[in-house]
Amino acid sequence: MEIRNLRKLTSAQDLRNTGMSYYAIGLALDMSKSTVHRLLNPSARARSKATGAAYRVTHKEERNSCNSTYRATHKDELTAYRVAHRADAIERGVVYRATHTVEEKARHAVYRAAHRVEEKEHRVAYRATHKAERSDQQARRRALKAGAVIGATVSQLAEIAEIYRLAKESPKVRCYLCGKLIPIGHRHVDHIIPLAKGGAHRPSNLAVACDHCNLHKSAKLPNEVGVLI
Repeated sequence: MEIRNLRKLTSAQDLRNTGMSYYAIGLALDMSKSTVHRLLNPSARARSKATGAAYRVTHKEERNSCNSTYRATHKDELTAYRVAHRADAIERGVVYRATHTVEEKARHAVYRAAHRVEEKEHRVAYRATHKAERSDQQARRRALKAGAVIGATVSQLAEIAEIYRLAKESPKVRCYLCGKLIPIGHRHVDHIIPLAKGGAHRPSNLAVACDHCNLHKSAKLPNEVGVLI
């Protein structure tokens, strides 16, 4: 259940415990009596969810058409809403990914498998049209990496070199994010805690990822892409 609905449930349950009726709770929380009933009764909520799911399946085209029309005619309002509720959306996303790690990994794996060509074309097109930005990004990354190396011991530098060598040459390497074996030529050495977020260029912060996972993770923390390390 989303954070917003959990808050509503808590408020409604507190009011119900005082003896208030569904109608009175609805007036207090600006909800209908039927909404309060579903919120406070798991069986009613399950029936409503099942009915809604069946409706969406049998009216998929109508709903898509209706949604498309609504988005086209309410573009400014929707944009303003997203801007005003960005913090809530981020919070919901973080909570969802933390509690649905397996589902998120499976969803991303399915998407990547079905859109490999599109993703590759998108990367090629982006690099071709954003050369200046990429050059600037690479320069900043080199500066961050150089700063993160400061203080590293000779032994640590040797370990780092060995990690890169194994990533390039080892016959069997698994992606630390998705767990799959990575073919040679599709391996990236990733900073688990990104350099941009204070991560160090140290052996303990380096792991091998497949190109798809590494590009998807970008400068995010593992938990931000639904992975708990």
